Amino acid sequence: MSRTVAILLMCGACAAAQPRFSAPLVGLARDAKGHLRAVHGVSGNFMLRDAISGGVDAWAFDGNFGLVKTDRELLTLGANGTVVRRRPAPQTEAVLDAVSAFFPKTAELWQAGPEGYSKVSIEPGAIAGRVIALGATDAHEVQFAVCRDKQLWLLSINAVTGALAHERVPGGAIAEQACHATGAGSLVVMPDRMLLATGRAILIQTTAGVERRIAISASHAARAGEHWVEVEGPDGPARMIRITSEGENVYLLPAPKERQ
Repeated sequence: MSRTVAILLMCGACAAAQPRFSAPLVGLARDAKGHLRAVHGVSGNFMLRDAISGGVDAWAFDGNFGLVKTDRELLTLGANGTVVRRRPAPQTEAVLDAVSAFFPKTAELWQAGPEGYSKVSIEPGAIAGRVIALGATDAHEVQFAVCRDKQLWLLSINAVTGALAHERVPGGAIAEQACHATGAGSLVVMPDRMLLATGRAILIQTTAGVERRIAISASHAARAGEHWVEVEGPDGPARMIRITSEGENVYLLPAPKERQ
């Protein structure tokens, strides 16, 4: 046996013993047709995989868990972005974070858990406004971003009892502009900052009071991963914004490659 053939056989055996290489999961993104897709790769070099679901109205994913609302179902996602549970959901508007869904029409808060979904009714008087975003504060409370007379309020609601724990006005440019949007889906509430798609720019406001803006047009924003937010505009491809302690970086998403 020649030396070259022996080397090729050894390489082939090693390759067969190794698992197939797969680019890491960055987060999720919705394409122009309303299909939610997993985004794999590294910053600036992304690949959009096959659709997780079509007809997606609202969604949120934090890198560990996710919720997806279609016109008929509420889907629970695992850490790898695949569907681990699905159930019928009200055919009405929903506001989501990665584990919670609020249905304004019924004033119900649903939370995903290992045994399914828990539900609690929220007193309309506790909200006293229009809910435009959700964000987790801890295991027992959900943060509601609420518009009251064009003013943004942040409410902490007990996820077990539905009672209002405390509320505050965050102040800043986002508080002044968030309630001028036409509906939910323009504000993202993260543990250390908020992002708002205004149509002319993305506004960022940290809990420390630092304010920044990214001069890109976007009308929709969603939590897309542990360190990622996806933004969509009326024209052009969607973008992924990577969140770090130093700031934010914006990357264009490629068009999905459909199977032939």
